[in-house]
Amino acid sequence: MAQTQQTQVPQGLTAGIDIGSTTTKVAVLAPDNGEIVYSEYRRHHADQLQSVFHVLDTLEQQFPGQTFRLCLTGSGAKPIAEALDLPFAQEVAANAAALRRRYPAVGSAIELGGQDAKMIFFQTDPQTGARSVADMRMNGSCAGGTGAFIDEIASLLKVPVEQFNALAQQGRCVYDISGRCGVYAKTDIQPLLNQGVAKADLALSAFHAIAKQTIGGLAQGLTITKPVVFEGGPLTFNPVLVQVFAQRLELAEDEILLPEHPELMVACGAAVCAETMFRGDCVPALPADLRRRLQANAPKAEVTAASRPFFADEVEEQAFLVRHRTRTLTPYQPKAGETIDAFLGIDSGSTTTKFVLMDDRGKLLDSFYAPNAGEPLLVAKRALLALRDRYRAAGATLNILAAGTTGYGEMLFAKAFGAEYHTVETVAHARAAKEYVQDATFLLDIGGQDMKAMWLDHGIITNIVVNEACSSGCGSFLENFAASLGIPTKEIADAAFASEHPAVLGSRCTVFMNSSIITEQRNGKSAQDIMAGLCRSIIENVFTKVIRLSNLDSLGDRIVVQGGTFENNAVLRALEEYTGRQVIRAPYPGLMGAIGMALLTRERYHANPQNQTFLGLDALEAFQYHQEENAPCPFCTNHCKRTILRFSNGNSWITNNRCERGEILGDPKDAAVQKQLKAQREKAGAVPNLYREREKLLLRDYPCPHPTKDRGITIGIPRVLSFWDTLPFWSTLLRALGFRVQLSDRSTRKLYESGISAVTSDTVCFPAKLVHGHIRNLVEKKVDRIFMPVVTTVPSENPEKTSRSMCAVVKGYPLVIGNSDDPAKQWGIPYDAPVFHWYTEADREKQLVHYFAEIFGFSAGETKRALRAAVDAERAFRTTLQARGREVLDQVTKENRFAVVLASRPYQNDALVNHELPELFAGMGIPVLTADAVPGVEDVDLSMSRLDIVNNFHARMLSSAILAAQNPHLEYVQLVSFGCGHDAYLSDEILRLMKEVSGKIPLILKVDESDVQGPLRIRVRSFLETVAMRRAQQKTPPVPQPLRDPYPVKFQKTDRQKTVLVPNTSHAFCRLLSAVFCAQGIRAVPLAVGRENAIHMGKRYVHNDICFPAQIVIGEVLAALQSGEYDLNNTAVAMAKYIGDCRLTHYSALLRKALDDAGFAQVPILTNDDQDAHNLHPGFKLNLLSSVRIAYGLPMIDALEELLRKIRPYELERGAAQRAFDQAMDALVEGMEQGGVRGAAEGLRKGIELLKNVPYDRSHLRPRVLIVGEYLLNFHPGANRDIEAYLERNGFEIIEARMTDVIQKTYFYQDSQIKEQHVGRTPAEKVWYRTADHLFDAAHDLTDRIASAHPLYEKAARIQDLARKSDPIIPHTFDAGEGILIPGEILHHAENGCRAFVILQPFGCLPNHVVGRGITKKIKEQYPDAQILPLDYDPDVSFANIENRLQMLVMNVRHGAGGTTPGGSLDKSRQKD
Repeated sequence: MAQTQQTQVPQGLTAGIDIGSTTTKVAVLAPDNGEIVYSEYRRHHADQLQSVFHVLDTLEQQFPGQTFRLCLTGSGAKPIAEALDLPFAQEVAANAAALRRRYPAVGSAIELGGQDAKMIFFQTDPQTGARSVADMRMNGSCAGGTGAFIDEIASLLKVPVEQFNALAQQGRCVYDISGRCGVYAKTDIQPLLNQGVAKADLALSAFHAIAKQTIGGLAQGLTITKPVVFEGGPLTFNPVLVQVFAQRLELAEDEILLPEHPELMVACGAAVCAETMFRGDCVPALPADLRRRLQANAPKAEVTAASRPFFADEVEEQAFLVRHRTRTLTPYQPKAGETIDAFLGIDSGSTTTKFVLMDDRGKLLDSFYAPNAGEPLLVAKRALLALRDRYRAAGATLNILAAGTTGYGEMLFAKAFGAEYHTVETVAHARAAKEYVQDATFLLDIGGQDMKAMWLDHGIITNIVVNEACSSGCGSFLENFAASLGIPTKEIADAAFASEHPAVLGSRCTVFMNSSIITEQRNGKSAQDIMAGLCRSIIENVFTKVIRLSNLDSLGDRIVVQGGTFENNAVLRALEEYTGRQVIRAPYPGLMGAIGMALLTRERYHANPQNQTFLGLDALEAFQYHQEENAPCPFCTNHCKRTILRFSNGNSWITNNRCERGEILGDPKDAAVQKQLKAQREKAGAVPNLYREREKLLLRDYPCPHPTKDRGITIGIPRVLSFWDTLPFWSTLLRALGFRVQLSDRSTRKLYESGISAVTSDTVCFPAKLVHGHIRNLVEKKVDRIFMPVVTTVPSENPEKTSRSMCAVVKGYPLVIGNSDDPAKQWGIPYDAPVFHWYTEADREKQLVHYFAEIFGFSAGETKRALRAAVDAERAFRTTLQARGREVLDQVTKENRFAVVLASRPYQNDALVNHELPELFAGMGIPVLTADAVPGVEDVDLSMSRLDIVNNFHARMLSSAILAAQNPHLEYVQLVSFGCGHDAYLSDEILRLMKEVSGKIPLILKVDESDVQGPLRIRVRSFLETVAMRRAQQKTPPVPQPLRDPYPVKFQKTDRQKTVLVPNTSHAFCRLLSAVFCAQGIRAVPLAVGRENAIHMGKRYVHNDICFPAQIVIGEVLAALQSGEYDLNNTAVAMAKYIGDCRLTHYSALLRKALDDAGFAQVPILTNDDQDAHNLHPGFKLNLLSSVRIAYGLPMIDALEELLRKIRPYELERGAAQRAFDQAMDALVEGMEQGGVRGAAEGLRKGIELLKNVPYDRSHLRPRVLIVGEYLLNFHPGANRDIEAYLERNGFEIIEARMTDVIQKTYFYQDSQIKEQHVGRTPAEKVWYRTADHLFDAAHDLTDRIASAHPLYEKAARIQDLARKSDPIIPHTFDAGEGILIPGEILHHAENGCRAFVILQPFGCLPNHVVGRGITKKIKEQYPDAQILPLDYDPDVSFANIENRLQMLVMNVRHGAGGTTPGGSLDKSRQKD
């Protein structure tokens, strides 16, 4: 604490108060030099208000009679600032203000907090030379790489957080750890820890994970300029972490800036804001006066949702406790002279070691359960010797007949102790469940960091789901929070059951749950209330994030639970509540894996009693092992960092190797080693692996004609995305034209990390993130040009003619590279990303001839000649691959074995992406086919798929799934990339199709950039065990069944009397659509705007990887049907649809599944799709007149909404604008329903007059903010958490993108492709797209004529104008998501003075990776002072997190031009409305 300066300052001292999530800080600055004259830092224990009273009292004592100019900042400050009528500075903006004053030459700043991470980018003002903020970034959807991450890892390593840095300082070797999630990183670390990897290396690796996550997640294509300031607790108290950042950012010592008081920087920044940007708002005041003001206006605790207690009364609670009494295992007391023969079952888990002793009758004699403390072998050795000694002391002999091992350490223990048997843990758990519950139908096992869900049929596993990328439903989730609330683990259930008002916390990531808990504490929830909410959250997480199960009937009636987490009665009760069923807790929940292994060992021993290899209890006395860490494997360029354990019994165990070669020890030059290597290669080569064969076929030089001349140009092709499918075509084409072709190198970890800071969207899939590294690799190779075409459309390769779209990321990523990396500007290498639309082979020829003539001056003859060779190469690649697939299938059929179809997208052929899973299967002797190698894959009839087939890659996966289901010699595994939005609905459909054809269950594996393979191996082995059990049980393969109609319930003509529910996009559009339907004879009812209940229902019945808009729209429908307001037998649902790459294509399929699962199977669906390929609604077809009415109505509702937004912030009578708008909409909708377009026009005239009568004062204009992005999020207040109202309250005037453009865009880009690129469309299609385009223009003209009567109305920018502006960034013939609209709208409004832009996007929305986050860098180059804030939304998004980021925007706009922007100034008068 600094010395207090007692001199009175008449104008008031400046002070800043920073109220964070856990602490409150205050800094008082000297008026002459800005130095800190007083400071304090203290924890507030969730009582933020009391901490501010303390600060004010202290200031009064330290500075008697002194007035202060105060500004507040921090995540908990805003309501208190409003109560005090003092300015609030968003924390990142406050920090930037302090940094600019402290470091005039600062380049960038990185701040890590407990739950958040921030990055600030500074620039030099060319006019003044002063440093200003160029951009700010803050973590949104993930809290990986923050202080909480370090806490998680420290707890795992059993190291006090204070000693973590010292531990990391001793680290020498870096392992690849996931930085995405603190809990999930444990899944990477725990196996390494159990294998004996040094804790120091793991601590250092965790720091590298944080640096990777921060740089990759926040830089998003922006350059981290030097020098860099490092702030926040994790960086202050962990100097090694700063060194890791410096190493990765290549910073010299003088380029690392470390503030003297980093914990006070934000408070200092608030004080700086008080004397600069807020000086006019900061009236000097005495602390005592402020205290009285705060007492009088203390912010009231928000009334948050509370759920009912776990039990209605004590009787219900006692009944539950009696039903779930747990058994106590009493150790057997041996008698003198007795010899006990027993079986030993060992379960070496991720965090604990368990074993049981079982006699030959299956009776449990003894057990052991303890943390493995990173030394599972020694823990088990000591326990087994203690067991032997107990028998010896009693004068008895304990004879182990056989031992079996399972769990994470299955092979470690098997090798070390010479166990006779070992098996994968899922099989052991299932065997134990069968022992106690013969007819169990579903088994749920939740451990510390993992969970397993198994469906059972008479003890046979039929399906397994294991957590992949989220551990927020596991035991450690609960234990960590209990510890933070001061509740011992054993007392969690008692605390939860004591709660009378349990908190509703939802299903959120562990780290972000912290912010929800802090909010609940602030609102008066007790520790018991929060604990109860957390126990329910665990179960909600299990079902919505892991199992993703909506139809609970599939669990069956006999649900068994086990695992240490279910020792907790509150979690058990929460499961019963969620499922609505009584469940059975296994008698020994934490020991079931070991019990199952003992049972299996007993059975296998009796089948083969001669097999005896167990070390023996006496030999354990001398058991020891030697461990060698980080031993590089010398047999390939991966140089895996192996851990080698050599045991005293002569066995050895090697881990961390990616392939079987790593299991060989010795010098590669040694003859014996070479012999082993040769044998290994021959063994690997003996099993067909079509992934590797496919890669070789891709890279082959196919025949091509001798080029007319050598162009002397080397064209670089990155080994990424669609090139994994089209390389034979492009490589042959370019070589035939006389170019040299240079491929980037194979993907490696180093190559990936070289481009990570350029990744514009941290949630895009790993294959896309890899592209940036491959581009840099080509730069290093000094290529002359880089070629990466944008191919939006390709001809269908299957019977479905709609199968021609490309994934938005695949087709759009070349544009991201051009906009973000910009190779021509950054490295001087021309970058070619031509846009192609190939509906037909003729389109391909025409467009390529034009491209090579325009760019290189080649003749049509030259290009066509090369094209013929390219087409031949493409055909040769496909036919060779399919012929090889036929050979493999014939071979396994002949031998009565099976092969695995490892179905994926072509770019998952990359070994870094697929984690060498093909080699894993092949290493187990199972041949591997790619989806496109399965014979007949292009001929499968997909008409009975519930999905519309819009993509060839999807078609391959669905077709190969049907073929695998039909063929007894094929099994199916789908490989999914984390963040791939399409794979979510594909996986569900693959499961449905295969189950219907033959009952087969596929394995679905989700992978990302994390490199630890242990969990993947467990899932693969579990799957193969399941397959073996099923095949052993089936005497003859089931006869394949024909697929049934996926839409058996139709909307018939006789259903026209039914009530048709219309969910919302915007409510205005919902009303318009309902009116148009009514005019066509449909009894349409617009639904109310859905909020929490709709989100809850959508989350429950829609796959959680499906985008948020689908969840809330379907949730609105389900909530309405569940309300009891509608007769279910006389109700239908209308759902929007279009055929393309957006998930909107599949909303009707998702809705059908949700309706069936939720018990509304009788409710039919109708859509606006006039083709209706699935025959959902033979009784309805949206007619041409209705389409015309919608086209004319759209600009009308846009006009009314625009005027509402222009009037509402300036109205003189609060609520008048909204009332007038509602009446105007009534007039428009009524007019449309009764009089069509003419009636709607008359209604619009009335509406304009109503809005003209609203009094307003626009003499002091506010700054404008444009909201763009995914259109449902833009217009749906329930989905976007009322963002318009929030920004208006904070002094903005809102501009919204227009709904008309969203609909017209589809017709416009198609019409443009026809006009400009002459694509092959039918005459009818050409006429329709041209007519639709003109129709929208006519509709705009009509609206303009009527709405111009209002003085505030401005004619909308037509889509043609937006297209011209967008073209340099997103070409106007490119279609994905909102396409040209986001850049077009931003640039249009930026031209007109707007500088604040919010881009709303659903978490994981694929098009927004390209047209949202992918464009921001390019726009910032054009408008450096533009504030662009992308916001990710999902069902569990915390508004506290959204608000914090929005306040960053508010502050940046306030700071711009002294509180004004060209669009106006922030008006404080209405900020508290």
